[in-house]
Amino acid sequence: MVRFSFPLSPRMEAFLQLRNGLACLLAAERERQPLAWLQACADVRLSLTGDQGRRPALPEVMGLLVTMQAHLEQLAEDHPRFRERIMASCAQLERHAAALREEQDEAQQWLEGDAWVEAWLNALKKQDWLGHKRGLPSALPALWGNDSRRREALSRLSGLADAVESLHAMLHDYVDWQGRVAAEGSDQLQPDRGQRFGLVIVGLSEEQVRDGLMPDISGNRLAIRVRFQRWAPGRPAAPVTEDVAYRAMLVPVA
Repeated sequence: MVRFSFPLSPRMEAFLQLRNGLACLLAAERERQPLAWLQACADVRLSLTGDQGRRPALPEVMGLLVTMQAHLEQLAEDHPRFRERIMASCAQLERHAAALREEQDEAQQWLEGDAWVEAWLNALKKQDWLGHKRGLPSALPALWGNDSRRREALSRLSGLADAVESLHAMLHDYVDWQGRVAAEGSDQLQPDRGQRFGLVIVGLSEEQVRDGLMPDISGNRLAIRVRFQRWAPGRPAAPVTEDVAYRAMLVPVA
């Protein structure tokens, strides 16, 4: 299943930006893609420093870890049969929080002090998206060949990546899926006003996404509109007019 996340709070938005940047960084390292690796490093740095209109992500991640622990502790009280397993998850979150307190400054300082990442961000500010003016494309293969640079970056960010991945997994497993049908491609979710939701997740099958089906999600904590579009090769996005079966979940962690 393909999952699409839409933030309902500034904290969740900062978390998703950091999650996506780290995921791209690890994928670029795995696939040995220097251009994608450099862009991901720059994106993670923007999330950590809170530049270009972003909220600094680390305080938001720490806040989510604390909030998630409180929710799990309440869940353990409500379901004593699963208490041991739930409290093990709480302990895992606490270990991540402790590691972040020790490592967060080093990770941010490394990214802020790296000349390669700094040059790339300066190129982006000038809308030189590939760094042509600085000759970065010519230098990419040689700079990428410095394994110590990449190992150092991954080492500095490993604790943060582990914490974000664990939190991401818990947020996605915290609530059961709700099966829904978007009549003629449109649907509206109405969250319970007695709860404070931070994230809405829409799930589609891989076959649906391969067919070009994509959700367009908008709204706020009072009403969430889901409209499906079809993205066909070489054509503009077109509204879907048939009924669409999909899944959704609202995460009560903000």
